[in-house]
Amino acid sequence: MDTEHVEEPVPEEGTELRFPTGVIVAALFAAWIGLMALAITNIAADVNGGFRTWITLHSGIGPYSGKEVFLFASWFVSWPFLHFTLRKRELDLRRWFGVFLVGMLIATILMWPPIFEAIADALKG
Repeated sequence: MDTEHVEEPVPEEGTELRFPTGVIVAALFAAWIGLMALAITNIAADVNGGFRTWITLHSGIGPYSGKEVFLFASWFVSWPFLHFTLRKRELDLRRWFGVFLVGMLIATILMWPPIFEAIADALKG
């Protein structure tokens, strides 16, 4: 088989693909909102037994099935909203990525059993 080496054209300076960074920030924060929804739902299910029963969609995995629905629903709703809100804005990615990482750390800590159980116990009174 005879193949010919074809060099890809090198873009001229200043012709690279550019788009507003708001869409990137929107995607990051939609993921963060989804994870926070999971953390809050996790705490709420531990506080309220009726809520835990209500969100149990499949008995095999228990209330986790409903918690995932809350995660995906909040992500699915927030991403288009944030995308259309921020799509034409030029934002400082370095700053907002740092905010995103801190938010993800907080959401992850809120899902750690010793933390969410302590919060749930405090809310129960």
